Amino acid sequence: MNAGYIILKIVMWVLIVFFVSDTIMQFISYSFYKGDRQLKEVACNPVKIQINDSLYGYGYNLDSDSDKVILFFGGSMYIAYNTVGMYAGNFDCPFLSVDYYGTQESKGRMNLKTMKQSAEELYDYAKAKYPDKEIYIFGHSYGCGMAAYLASVRESKHLVLASGYRTSADMYNKIIPIFWGPLQVFIKNNIRADLYAKNTTCEVTVLGSDSDKTLDADIQKKLAGYYDNADCKIFSGIAHEDYFLTEEVINYVKENVLAEY
Repeated sequence: MNAGYIILKIVMWVLIVFFVSDTIMQFISYSFYKGDRQLKEVACNPVKIQINDSLYGYGYNLDSDSDKVILFFGGSMYIAYNTVGMYAGNFDCPFLSVDYYGTQESKGRMNLKTMKQSAEELYDYAKAKYPDKEIYIFGHSYGCGMAAYLASVRESKHLVLASGYRTSADMYNKIIPIFWGPLQVFIKNNIRADLYAKNTTCEVTVLGSDSDKTLDADIQKKLAGYYDNADCKIFSGIAHEDYFLTEEVINYVKENVLAEY
């Protein structure tokens, strides 16, 4: 067996490992939104919204006279119903969340292109419904990617990222630690918040916690560094799932983001 054949075989197996790993991680990420069920107990009662013939979501405080509206992109397992049901009651303005194409009642296929399309169409729906309100874009965990993207292609007053990430590699490497540096080229649908940041002109707040074991405080500081003059707040003792269930975080957002203008 000559050396060239051995090298070729090694390269082939390396490529297989990367492509299979990416497929597995993408399947896991998407499955949370496709198969996740509505929580039986929520803090408020979400109202279904129809964004277009194929795209659905949920909202709350839809008739509020506040001059603000929040578009929220939830993390894994936080489909639109759960996001609104658990978080919206903490705010006194219209609060909207979308189920990406190919998930829940939204028709189509879920991929990076249609996720971006879902985010844009949620924004356009909100802008048409509330033409005189300022739009605030929030994201938590996996949802930070689409929140960051939307803020880079639509005008908003403020972007809030709680436990965000620079690229999908930050998430994937927590489970399969092989997508380092240039090797993340093998991530087919790589969500690039680091690149979206370059086209973002609104104010930005990045939230992290010293107790977040999923996307740690160090990643949040690095993420904030991609934005011009982003505010980075690191809390103490808050678990990854609990940012918008914690009074300290909610009050910080109200006082430093929503009450700022």
